[in-house]
Amino acid sequence: MSGKPARLQVDPDSIPDDDRPPQSGHTFNIWYLKWAGGDSSTKNYVRLKFRLDVKRDSGYTKGVEHQSPICLFFARGCCYRGKKCPYLHRLPSDRDQRIPTQDCFGRDKTADYRDDMGGVGLLARPNRTLYVSGIHMNDHIEEILSSNFLEFGSIDKIKVLHGKGCAFVSYRLEAEAQFAKEAMDAQGLGENDVLSVKWANEDPNPNAQEDAKRILEEAAMETVKSLLGNKKMKPDSLRDKDLGLKGMKGLKGLSVKGPKDLTSLNLEYLDLETVHLSNISHPESIEILDASRLAALKKIRIPKPLPVFTTIQKPILAEYASDDD
Repeated sequence: MSGKPARLQVDPDSIPDDDRPPQSGHTFNIWYLKWAGGDSSTKNYVRLKFRLDVKRDSGYTKGVEHQSPICLFFARGCCYRGKKCPYLHRLPSDRDQRIPTQDCFGRDKTADYRDDMGGVGLLARPNRTLYVSGIHMNDHIEEILSSNFLEFGSIDKIKVLHGKGCAFVSYRLEAEAQFAKEAMDAQGLGENDVLSVKWANEDPNPNAQEDAKRILEEAAMETVKSLLGNKKMKPDSLRDKDLGLKGMKGLKGLSVKGPKDLTSLNLEYLDLETVHLSNISHPESIEILDASRLAALKKIRIPKPLPVFTTIQKPILAEYASDDD
């Protein structure tokens, strides 16, 4: 978080009362944020007068004290409250703790996309890919897209379809894609183009789906590592006398300082053959190993290998006759 206060992106006194979009219908649809019966195409898109400058506009606000979500108008470059804004004026981070059913702006996700693939993200699955149309193609469009969208987060890949005048931009975090969608919609890359930024459909390519799954797993692992911070310790420290545990060789890469830290242990790494449950001291102080779980673990009987019996065969007597007695 920047140490400077957030500035006023827009002076409300400088905006005239008649500076508003023309009314193209009789009823305003709050779901699609447009007039019902108006032109639904993107040909009549008008570039916004304001645009976010992350380095200049970021700063602390009243939202820091209440752990509020990010300001939607800050992302669009038109917040007039500055440091008095009850929402955050900064980019999303992987350290942010948000409600899974809401986006980074605190808006509730929906069960399905809108027909035009706009609006808030989907509840069923995270979406990190944006569909960007309205692009005027040239030989350096990949670099131009990267320089504009990289300002709002880490980009995994950019795929440009030159014949269709559109591109797909994939971010590392879903929150970064949510922020970039609002920040770049109705903006421009050059002088004449006006972008339309929507959510992209899921890629049907199995390889792309596997890559997306792998990226999500890596992002989750990085989030866990960042949350652990300096709590990491060597595996040898698991043999702390305060734990009352012996032979914890099956617990690799975990950090434990005392009984309370056992709440972060994953039982998948627990090797029952090397743990002596009778040596656990003060089990009631270990939250993850409460009395009921200890009782269940003690009932586990590790099957012992069955003894192998070998039959000794007597040698067969050859050329034996009864007259040899």
